Amino acid sequence: MNPYQYINKFARFGRKKGYNPGHERINALLEPFSHPENKMRIIHVAGSNGKGSTVTYLKSIYKEAGYKVGTYTSPHLLEFNERIEINGRKISTGELEELIEKIKPVVDEMKERGPGEPSFFELVTALAFIYFYQEKVDLLILETGLGGRLDATNIIKNPLASVITGVSLEHTNILGNSIRAIAREKAGIIKEKTPVVTGIQDREALTEIEKIGIEKGSKLISINDRYSYELKESTLEGQSFLLKHREKGSEVNKQELIPEDKYRTRMIGDFQVRNAVLAMEVVRLLQEELPVSGEELREGLKKAYIPGRMDLISKEPLLLVDGAHNSEGMENLVSSLLAFKERGVIDDRSKIYIILAVLDDKDLFNMLKSLSRLEKFELIVSENSNERALSADEIMKKAELLGLEGRIIKPLEEALKESVDYASKEDLICVAGSLYNVAEVIKFLK
Repeated sequence: MNPYQYINKFARFGRKKGYNPGHERINALLEPFSHPENKMRIIHVAGSNGKGSTVTYLKSIYKEAGYKVGTYTSPHLLEFNERIEINGRKISTGELEELIEKIKPVVDEMKERGPGEPSFFELVTALAFIYFYQEKVDLLILETGLGGRLDATNIIKNPLASVITGVSLEHTNILGNSIRAIAREKAGIIKEKTPVVTGIQDREALTEIEKIGIEKGSKLISINDRYSYELKESTLEGQSFLLKHREKGSEVNKQELIPEDKYRTRMIGDFQVRNAVLAMEVVRLLQEELPVSGEELREGLKKAYIPGRMDLISKEPLLLVDGAHNSEGMENLVSSLLAFKERGVIDDRSKIYIILAVLDDKDLFNMLKSLSRLEKFELIVSENSNERALSADEIMKKAELLGLEGRIIKPLEEALKESVDYASKEDLICVAGSLYNVAEVIKFLK
């Protein structure tokens, strides 16, 4: 049986029954396998932005320390197998075939007797849990799909730690139309008396997380209270930062794993330093359960890489792709571009081309508002091939309401080709608005 054909028959998010919240179906999928998700050491990661990068830092550090590390992430960028990896090795087609043979009778039983057919994400999540337990991973780093409270990954009962990267307006028709409501959904991954580490900067969101942490008797650690950092070197190929402790005399000062010192990462953008510090604090917190040396931590930070997040994929002209898909992500991108110009990483005389395509459930107005902070840039509006892509005409209408000028070039491949033709060697082309854009651009270039 072709595993991809089988998996792709199930409803994806954005289609009818593609999002059916609750844990009844994922529970029914895992019950016949004696709930493998509760027999592994797991770090659970939620958040509007930074999940993938934080998972990548954690994976790289623990792999460097010699652990067998499983990672479950979504969506995939180029191929399905990226979602389920062990130490960076993607699950094979053969392994997927074996898993499908095991789970198919369970799915058939669910369809016939209830609780009904699972969604694409529920099925894949169950396959991942079964696979990681079967492969005896030392640690599973588990990324939520959507929200947290009702997400299929939240079937787990006893993670080592819950991590909430940040909160931004997204999927408002499902998660709620306020930062507070979305924070509550993300905080749904917090378990009784399980530590929570967060990089949230929004005070309203943090207050909500704190409240739920208190209700669950869970210790909340905010990296913004514990650490500060200063960029020391920043290029389009990496950056270094000086980490300092804020809480003098606290447990942070009494440990030796993360001293006040300079650290380096190849991932670029100021926000990636925040994600790095978040991962570092999680490693420090779990040092007794999962020991890591200072050198292993530093090497893990240096080697960590995730495609499609502030990713320089060409130098002439400079071509940067970023999966910024909501207002916080776009604000991070714009702040980084402005900082690059200020530091001379990008020539102040260089023109910036922004190629923008977004999906129809995004906070487009605030994404465009963030873009308006840029000076001397050309906006090129396009569409990716995803069935949920917002029309370029609709994007352009909202851009014009904010006084942004631009032009429409469709499809995305044509927008990229024209930009490359027009841009000089010193100019920067940035493709943003969705990870689906990133995937298409990488495929074009291949």
